[in-house]
Amino acid sequence: MKMNRALLLACLASSIAMASNLRAAEPEKPAAPAETKSALVSLEVARTTALEKVPGGVLSSEELSRLGRKLIYVFDFRVEGQKGVDVVTVDAGDGTVLEVKHKTEWAARRDAQAKRRKRG
Repeated sequence: MKMNRALLLACLASSIAMASNLRAAEPEKPAAPAETKSALVSLEVARTTALEKVPGGVLSSEELSRLGRKLIYVFDFRVEGQKGVDVVTVDAGDGTVLEVKHKTEWAARRDAQAKRRKRG
């Protein structure tokens, strides 16, 4: 009986340690409603800027996040004939495009699952 308790406690401690490491590795946090007001660039302007970087793209998701001390908009676009999504990151302060990258279907699903777990 003592062996089972010790094993259970060891498993619990390792899973808590792993969960805290996962949280520390994720740099993006969902923006609070008050932060939406502090974004100098509107969502519509940022969306238009992002769409220019992905011609023929169809918007599949958008969000306002915080990356360090910066507010950013993150847009996911699906392009017909391509697998995966194109992710465009726009600075909410000045409207410049920070990054455009392509994620495979697998990576997009993995990230979506991680966000759901983090929120739930």
